Amino acid sequence: MDIYSNDDLRKVVNDEIKKSGITKTALSNKVGLTRQGLDKLLQKKSFSLDDANKLLSVINKNVTAKLDE
Repeated sequence: MDIYSNDDLRKVVNDEIKKSGITKTALSNKVGLTRQGLDKLLQKKSFSLDDANKLLSVINKNVTAKLDE
């Protein structure tokens, strides 16, 4: 999937979390956040690849960037 914005990245991460079956409470515990902290992270405007990979690593996934010419 092509990701063009922080909103796209956030959507992909949310979709992958849902597909994995892990609850957001369990995910937040595994990454050392409160449930509210996880929600804030997922809503921040500057949601980054580092943020995404921090969460996705729990479900053995990751995202990478590619530079097109």
